[in-house]
Amino acid sequence: MLDIASVIGINRATQIFEIAVIIIHINRRVMDLYGLRKQFTIIFILLLSSAASAIAEDAEPSAEAAIPSTIETGQVPGDSALRADRVIKRITVVDSPEEAAEAAGSAYFVTGEDLERAQDGVDDISRVLRQVPGVNIQEEDGYGLRPNIGFRGVPNNRSAKITLMEDSVLIAPAPYSAPAAYYFPPVGRITGIEVTKGPGLIKYGPYTNGGALNLLTRGIPSNQEIGAKLAYGTDNTLKGDFYGGKSWKYGGVMFETYQFQTDGFKELDGGGDTGYELEDYNLKLRLNTDPDQEYFHSLTYKGGWYDQISHETYLGLTDEDFGNTPNRRYAGSQLDNMDVDHLQQNLTYYGEFANLFDVTATLYYNKTQRNWYKLDSVGGSGIATILAQPNLRPDEVAWIRGADSPEGALSVRENNREFESMGVQTVVGFEFDAGETTNEVEVGVRFHYDEADRYQHDDRYTMVNGRMELAALGEPGSQDNRVGSADAWAFYVTDSLKWNALTLTPGLRYEMIEYDEKDYGGNDPNRTGSALDRSDSSIDELIPGIGAHYEFDEQFAAFVGVHRGFSPPGPQGSSGAEVEESVAYELGGTFKRESLFSKVVFFYTDYDNLLGADTLSSGGSGSGDLFNGGEVDVYGLEFLARYDFAELIDSSLSFPATFSYTYTHSEFKDSFQSDFFGDVSEGDPVPYTPENQLYASIGVTNETFGFFLDGTYVQSMVTELGAPSGVEDETDSTLVFDATGEYNLNEHVGLFVSAENIFDREYIVARRPAGARPGLPLTILAGLKLKM
Repeated sequence: MLDIASVIGINRATQIFEIAVIIIHINRRVMDLYGLRKQFTIIFILLLSSAASAIAEDAEPSAEAAIPSTIETGQVPGDSALRADRVIKRITVVDSPEEAAEAAGSAYFVTGEDLERAQDGVDDISRVLRQVPGVNIQEEDGYGLRPNIGFRGVPNNRSAKITLMEDSVLIAPAPYSAPAAYYFPPVGRITGIEVTKGPGLIKYGPYTNGGALNLLTRGIPSNQEIGAKLAYGTDNTLKGDFYGGKSWKYGGVMFETYQFQTDGFKELDGGGDTGYELEDYNLKLRLNTDPDQEYFHSLTYKGGWYDQISHETYLGLTDEDFGNTPNRRYAGSQLDNMDVDHLQQNLTYYGEFANLFDVTATLYYNKTQRNWYKLDSVGGSGIATILAQPNLRPDEVAWIRGADSPEGALSVRENNREFESMGVQTVVGFEFDAGETTNEVEVGVRFHYDEADRYQHDDRYTMVNGRMELAALGEPGSQDNRVGSADAWAFYVTDSLKWNALTLTPGLRYEMIEYDEKDYGGNDPNRTGSALDRSDSSIDELIPGIGAHYEFDEQFAAFVGVHRGFSPPGPQGSSGAEVEESVAYELGGTFKRESLFSKVVFFYTDYDNLLGADTLSSGGSGSGDLFNGGEVDVYGLEFLARYDFAELIDSSLSFPATFSYTYTHSEFKDSFQSDFFGDVSEGDPVPYTPENQLYASIGVTNETFGFFLDGTYVQSMVTELGAPSGVEDETDSTLVFDATGEYNLNEHVGLFVSAENIFDREYIVARRPAGARPGLPLTILAGLKLKM
């Protein structure tokens, strides 16, 4: 019998055994959670084989042995710079702030110090993206658990109108059939954020009206690397990020876990938890061929598991109560609780065939289970309707606040949904010269399937002495019992054609989507199909675009772009709603000199039809029906500037500054009445789109310490069109300041402190889903960072 220990050495056998134990534990945990034993047994065998091969080939780490899976890469095998560039380009449009400055279109990249400072706080993606112009955000819970992100006036509810990705793989629960981001990757483990607008969206889809958000995760390091970040602060907030990884000549491994818990900043009537707990685990394993060979191949596995329990609610406050106690939570929300589980499995092949072409292919699977148990209606009226005009429903408001109610007056919905998303995507890249021009071509294809399974019911409660007592249990599936799905093929081709100082980037994308929805009705909990109502629809969309970038000299450059915008309607598209389409234009320029960088972009988006979706999160009934908004114009300006004032003085210190400004004007082109949009008049703005936004940051740093002061201004936003008299229809204008400080004890250990909303400003960030909602109050976290 072959003695493995004698062949590869005791230490290497021990490493294989340790990795096997870890993989077995994770494998069993995921199998027990999701019941996918056969699939995960196969993956386990593959992973263990990869780990054994990597360790057996070479026990010593190689500085030239890592294949980058994200931006944070270190060196790579063979011709490191060339290979890193090729690998990264297949998962991004731009991979650094420097490349974003030279892109033939509007692209931004957040990484390094800018991202790390934002991660010293509560890790809210909304606060990270404030520094990027052209992003319109509606805060909701103060922590960014379920963010509302849009670009250039695109409706931002649940980030459903943007292409949301992690490492260039679609990450929304069901990107085509139910894209609302009830799962969002924890920002605390993200190492780079790519924001793409303009013609660069041809590479990313299906949503090309506004923009794409690509979250990049930690890669397998070249050399052994171990790091940790721990923090504690206000409201018993505790967070930690721990990671470790290492590469060998023929492979590598990286493991990371991110943990967060807080008691929350809201105060529930009668007492109770208003915070959340989050666990996130990620594993990457890579097996590769000899990095010095002309033909190179690698296989990388990425697995992740996420669990979140948040004591969060859709129930806000009346304006009167907000004015008295903005962080109050009504007694009617005491049972509200959200439970989210997310499973992620990716297998990526990268092949490099000399200097001829390269291939990147990813097989991916995501499963999300979420159950939000929350107050839905009182006395037969929805909570959004009650809090919009509390004077018309004083009894219902009193019951929400904790007064004794009639039996069963409070209806709590179990919003139980399960999502699956899977597919395979392949990108082939090659370069060639044609005369005096250089061409960098990408050809991509993706097959994708996703589905959203809704199985919901309502329970009835009675309010007695401020406590909710169960009156009647609802029948499973009686409120909503349907499955919507989508099959989608997507193809694209882009070319970066360079001729002297001119770069042209033409591109073409094709989306072919088939939707199916099966509604089993409220009286068929076992889904026998006896009363099945089924609808089918299909969409074919051709999406062209082109951008041009011209460098006048080393300092000045200009760019222009135009592309077609598109948003798939989902399974409800057969109900009379039209496809959302637009034509988007942009014109901009950049200026660079020493530490100064500035970028200005003028944009204009001409919508043929803007769609609105009736969801609970938007303050609607939750039917999911789509509504046509007709023609809409959105135009504006984006400006970004960075400068180090140390250039003006003779000092060993640096004084980095950032300034970002966005002006957005949106208007409906027609007057009409809609059950969703309201009473719309020509010229009305798109709700939750601020006209003016401003971000500014100034810091002082050296090799040992750093201090930064950030300020964010967001103009008040219209929340409802044609609101009845006496109904508040705007948020507050806000000016919020944050501060961060860091001190490095040595090259391995550093201390940090973060203070968000340092003046403890009280302001209304939203009036949806139901009532006025507060922003995050003064929150201070302090901790330490370790890196070895």
